[in-house]
Amino acid sequence: MSPRTIVIGDLHGCLDEALELLDKVGATSSDRVIFAGDLVDRGPKPRECVELAMRHEAILGNHEEKHLQQRRRADDRLSPDHLATRRALAPEHYDWMAGLPHFIRLPEHDAVVVHAGMLPGRPPEAQDPYHLLHAQCIQPPATKSYWPSKAPEGWKFWTHYWTGPERVIFGHTVFDRPLVTEHAVGIDTGCVHGRSLTAVVLPSWELVSVPSRQVSRGGKEVAKFPVHGDVCVFS
Repeated sequence: MSPRTIVIGDLHGCLDEALELLDKVGATSSDRVIFAGDLVDRGPKPRECVELAMRHEAILGNHEEKHLQQRRRADDRLSPDHLATRRALAPEHYDWMAGLPHFIRLPEHDAVVVHAGMLPGRPPEAQDPYHLLHAQCIQPPATKSYWPSKAPEGWKFWTHYWTGPERVIFGHTVFDRPLVTEHAVGIDTGCVHGRSLTAVVLPSWELVSVPSRQVSRGGKEVAKFPVHGDVCVFS
């Protein structure tokens, strides 16, 4: 079998599901494995998820970005969730996160992996890191991005505007099932929220998921809005 590229959605500390997913896709040492960011916070094993990604490849997620920004902040100024992650990580984990790229190009598949999204008409190299890590609902040419639950009327999810040339593989926004369009594939299916963990396997573009072992995180805001006819769930 020729080497494959396996891109996995947001782990958020869900190590057991990550290992099950790698087993399900039959990952071997010849396959390239890329994690789409947000390895930490919320779930039970953030340290182990970072160390798994350190053995493969990953891009920076907004949760890693937040921890790097708060690296020298006092413990009592962190949220309980972020404090739990800090206590699980060591300096070498932070140093590794600080070197993560904002995107990984996959020219052999006409694809690029980013954490959140892209503004139209710009190659990945010309994107603002803010959009690569946070983009959701936009209205070009404006550069502001809103959470789906806070987006003004008429603002649409960024995939409505992205027409390539690369097909973008992304996480960050939680879908009730993978989002698949001509130019984008969203693979964060909310593992830490009790849904599933998803990978896309190239060159076939096969989507493979395993069920979450986490208890659904109640009490969180959940907003639903249409994305290309599908339903997107952000929480």
